[in-house]
Amino acid sequence: MDNEMDNRSAEEPPIVNEVDKWLNSAEEPPIDNEMDDEDDDIIIDDEGMALDNSEQVFEGHGGEEVYCVNMHPTETTFAVSGGKDDKAYIWNVETSEMVFECSGHTDSVVFADFNKNGSMLATIDMKGCIQVWKMETKEKICTFQTEDVEQKYPIEESDEESDPPQSTDVKWATWHPLGNILLVGLVSGTTYMWNVPNGEYKQYPGPGLASPCTSGAINPDGKSAVFGYKNGSTRIYDLATTQLVFSFIKGRELHFGQVNYVSYDRDGKNLTTASSDGWSKIINTTTGKIVATYQVSSHRPRDYGEGTEASVECATINSRFNLLAQGSLDQHLYIWNLATKQLVKKIEHPDGITKILWDGSGSKVFTACLDGVCRLWNGRSGECLFQFHGAEGSILDISLSKNEKWLVAASADGNVRSYSLEETT
Repeated sequence: MDNEMDNRSAEEPPIVNEVDKWLNSAEEPPIDNEMDDEDDDIIIDDEGMALDNSEQVFEGHGGEEVYCVNMHPTETTFAVSGGKDDKAYIWNVETSEMVFECSGHTDSVVFADFNKNGSMLATIDMKGCIQVWKMETKEKICTFQTEDVEQKYPIEESDEESDPPQSTDVKWATWHPLGNILLVGLVSGTTYMWNVPNGEYKQYPGPGLASPCTSGAINPDGKSAVFGYKNGSTRIYDLATTQLVFSFIKGRELHFGQVNYVSYDRDGKNLTTASSDGWSKIINTTTGKIVATYQVSSHRPRDYGEGTEASVECATINSRFNLLAQGSLDQHLYIWNLATKQLVKKIEHPDGITKILWDGSGSKVFTACLDGVCRLWNGRSGECLFQFHGAEGSILDISLSKNEKWLVAASADGNVRSYSLEETT
C-alpha cells in the first residue's frame, strides 16, 4: 500500500458542515504565527519569584517525577497520580489533602486511572504489577502480574548496561470504555486484556520480537482496539475473538518511527496515529484504508527516529468540527481541517508538546509543554487564553475534570498541581 499521499485522501472522513463557519468566525493569524514575546518570558510576581497560579500543589510523591494523573469521573474534586516513587495517591484538588495511598508496587507507577463509573482504580507499575482497588472501601480487590502470563526475558537491543527492559515491562494501559476490563501493552509487543476482578485474560500478539507495543486505544463501540508499535507498524484487533482485522506494516505503508499515540474519533469510524517520524495518519476503521496523511515537518520521515525534534507525541480528532490536532516536539501545535486537508493553525510553543486535550465544546484546546507550563488556546483564532504556571519541571501528563472546573498537571519536578478553570472562562 502506498501511503505517500501528501495530504490527499482516498476516502475522506465525513465532512462536518459547521467547521467552515466555526473557523471563519474569528480573524485568523498567519499560519506560521509566532508567540508574542510576553509568552516566551517567565511571569514574575511582585516579590521577584516565578508565578505559581495553581490552586493547590500535591507534594506526596516526595520530589520524584510524576508520570501520570487522572481525574475521577464523578467525584470531580478527586485526582489520582502515580510516579517514580513506586506509589499512587488519590488526593483532593481543592485542598491537596491525600485521600488514600496505593502501595505495594516495586517500580515506577506509569498508569493510574479510574474505570468508567469511578467504582474502581487501577494502578500499574513499569515492571508489570497490576493492582485494582475498590473506591468505596479503599481496599485492594485483585493483583495481576504480567510475568504470570508472558515469558520474561531481557531486550537485547537495550542500550542500558544495568537493569535492561524486560519483555514483561509495561508501556501503556487503559480501561475499557464499557466494562471492567483492562488492556495493557508490553515491551514484548503483546497486549493483554484482563477481566477485573476474576483475572481471565486474552492476548493480542505484536509484529515480532524487539518491537514493543508503545500505544493503544479502544474503539468507542468497545468491540475492537488499535495498537501501535515501536517499529512503526499498527494493528487493529477484534477484542472478543482476538482476530487480527487490519495490519499496517512499518515503513512506507505507515510509519518510519515509533507510534507514540493512537486515538479514535467520537464515533470510532476513523482513528489517528502520532509517530516519531513527524507524521500522523488517518485510518478508516471500516475499510482499513489510510485516507489521509499529515506531516508536521518538511524533513523526510526516515531522517527521524524516537525522541527527535519532529516527533508527534499526540494527535486527537475533534469530531464536532472535523479537525485534527497534533502536538509535536518541534515546539508547535498543529490544527488541520480534515475536510479540506489544509493546515489552519500552527501555534508556536517555547518547547516540545507532550499532551493535548480538547475541551467539551471543541472550541478550545489545552497543551502540556516541556517548559513546565500548560496553556489554553482558542482553536479558532490561535489566541493564548490562559497560561498555567508553577511547575519547575516538564509537564508529563494532564487531565481535565468532567465538569471542566479543574485542570491537573503532573510534572518532572515531583509535584502535581491543580488549577481552577473558573477565571479562564
